[in-house]
Amino acid sequence: MKFAEKVYGLCKKIPKGKVSTYKEIGKALKRKGMVYRAVGVALKNNKHAPVIPCHRVVKSGGFIGGYHGKTSGPWLKKKIALLKKEGVSVKNSKIVDFKKKLHKY
Repeated sequence: MKFAEKVYGLCKKIPKGKVSTYKEIGKALKRKGMVYRAVGVALKNNKHAPVIPCHRVVKSGGFIGGYHGKTSGPWLKKKIALLKKEGVSVKNSKIVDFKKKLHKY
């Protein structure tokens, strides 16, 4: 199985109303180093969003990060809207109650 497929499989396990992080996905894959960057690249290339819910993946500090490789503009607004629709609030580009919303594997 390709790396990206493994990342997508983990994304599918994030429940609605929760988020995970690039780092958590990297740890779940049992990879070391800066694997979170590779996770980000895989998600950037996700052609099956939002079926594969990469919008549920955020930065380790709870900040939104990017969506489809963009960190501002309409793509980021779409990510925030998708999260809001699922019950995840965002304020100042950060997940509200991040620790309560965090899904760990």
